[in-house]
Amino acid sequence: MELVKICPEIGIVMDVDTGIVAEMRKDILVVDLNPIKEEINKLETLSKAFENSLDPRSAPLKAYDGRDNIYSVGGLFQSAFFGFWISLSILTLGLILVIGLYPKLIGL
Repeated sequence: MELVKICPEIGIVMDVDTGIVAEMRKDILVVDLNPIKEEINKLETLSKAFENSLDPRSAPLKAYDGRDNIYSVGGLFQSAFFGFWISLSILTLGLILVIGLYPKLIGL
């Protein structure tokens, strides 16, 4: 909403969007909400992208073409990575425990 002051001395303004000419009032504050609407639209886009990231079949917001199942592939690699390190640590702890309980197995 943009206002043009036609006659500032007597307080006549015109609304550019609607073309209405009216008297300007001193008790009403006029605020331009277009920048706020732009920020809200940007936040809505980001929130939709965040919500779509919960679906493993969707692509990220700014992704190249053909990246549809990137979240499911990432989930597989993450599971494999953590599974490898957790199983390796359990195996190492088990080996240390067996050697501690039965030292004759390795010739001590």
